[in-house]
Amino acid sequence: MILNKLKSKIKKTGVYNNKLQNQLINALGNLNKPYSAIFYTTHKCASTFVYRLFDVILKNSDYEFVDYAGVIFGAGNKLNIEIPYEGFLEQAYSDLYCLRGKIYGPQRGYLDFPGRNNFKHIFFLRDPRDVLVSAYFSLGFTHAEPLNNLHRNKFIQKRKNIQEKNIDSYVLKEAEEWIYPLYKQYKELRTTAKSYIYLKYDLFVEDTPEFIKKICELLDLHPSQQDINLLTQEASPVQNSEVMKHRRSGKTGQYREKLHPSTVEKLNQILSDVLSDWDFKS
Repeated sequence: MILNKLKSKIKKTGVYNNKLQNQLINALGNLNKPYSAIFYTTHKCASTFVYRLFDVILKNSDYEFVDYAGVIFGAGNKLNIEIPYEGFLEQAYSDLYCLRGKIYGPQRGYLDFPGRNNFKHIFFLRDPRDVLVSAYFSLGFTHAEPLNNLHRNKFIQKRKNIQEKNIDSYVLKEAEEWIYPLYKQYKELRTTAKSYIYLKYDLFVEDTPEFIKKICELLDLHPSQQDINLLTQEASPVQNSEVMKHRRSGKTGQYREKLHPSTVEKLNQILSDVLSDWDFKS
């Protein structure tokens, strides 16, 4: 009886030690991987291209692309995580964020957690006035509804509220309640980050190869010229015309075409600090 207990204890100890050994081996392997990065952006900022970009430049690298928001959106009712997701992500950060070997994003809301400043930061931002205009058409008319029942009900109500407003009243309200706080919070993240890069949407539109090059330099990646040419061709950031049903063309400065001049003036006042912080022209 005593002998059997002793053998069982030795076996359990051996299993435990093997588990710890595997953890140590994994830790040693992780130390050889590059520091992880968080890709901060906003809604309506070339999201489709971003996924394709990392799909291409991360192949054969030590990085793994991780999109928590996309997984939550696609899971429907299997994951009942409240919107905005950032509250959950911050609470569970120790299980969800690894300091090495990951690219997390696209992150479209303020996200902070202990040790976040040690990650590489990529800020890919569009002129906030264009973001507001695009959001009006997208959230109000064209964006896909969430698969989760609770999220969908809230989204439908929000869409109804947007459709009851004209675009000028919408952008002024959201400028104060959404865009100004978000861009100021992003500035805090940029200020405290040990390593970051700031890329404007304008660069993506005007010089896609340079846009790709700057991201690769931060991440120490070396895609082939063939891959860069492929991505540049696939990007097609600007369409020739705006299609019916509020499909956006991707051009910059469209807020001047869609908003009343007095609205633009008020927006410039509301967003004055933000425009200065991120080097957008008033």
